[in-house]
Amino acid sequence: MNYPQHLVGWFLDLLFPAKCIFCGLILGDNKYVCHKCLRSIPLYKKFECIGCRRYSKFGRTCFVCRKGNFVDHIFVVSDYGNNKIKKLIKSYKYRFIRDLYRPIASLIDKYLFWLSNKKQFNIFQNNPLLVPVPLNKYRLNWRGFNQAELIAQEIGRVMHFDLASSILIKIKSSPQADIEKRGERLANAIGKFEYDGDQLNGREVILVDDVCTTGATLNECAKILKANGAGKVYSLVIARG
Repeated sequence: MNYPQHLVGWFLDLLFPAKCIFCGLILGDNKYVCHKCLRSIPLYKKFECIGCRRYSKFGRTCFVCRKGNFVDHIFVVSDYGNNKIKKLIKSYKYRFIRDLYRPIASLIDKYLFWLSNKKQFNIFQNNPLLVPVPLNKYRLNWRGFNQAELIAQEIGRVMHFDLASSILIKIKSSPQADIEKRGERLANAIGKFEYDGDQLNGREVILVDDVCTTGATLNECAKILKANGAGKVYSLVIARG
């Protein structure tokens, strides 16, 4: 343990205790969402195709959209239209509150429990590999952490599954958030990622990311993974914009 750093952290927490980002309740110990507010965030209990967004059983990519999409299923944990989930994601990404990965991972655990126990669909049954969507090195340096990677690490720790944080590399920095048209987003995602790992030999993969809009980034990642031997590719996202 780094005792000086721990002591400084304790002192700062004493002077400026962490508060719930929603209700303002003082929590301390680097906790930013109280249990009551976290429980109030609803799960997204609908399934839809990643392409056309029409209903599809367990988020399977429909027959029509399958030609241009490489993600086999998409699972969306919560609704981006909900003000709390929107604030949670934006605080995590743009206010740089690193420790928000914990309540987000807790929300994902709750969703996976619902999916497995209420819907009898277990995406972990074939021992898939958890792969976070990577950040470009400049974006990573700016933010200080990869939000998807922290979430994937926590899921892997709780569920005891393998994590591969570095097999996908983002080689181009061209953010999707500023692009509104679907066609332009799809074109912008092409050629942004490279693979750096062993052949996956048919192993299933769960791609973890924060927000899916058109699915362009997820599909480009899935395309690279399948080109290097991945079996089914599931996508697990906090919300869909």
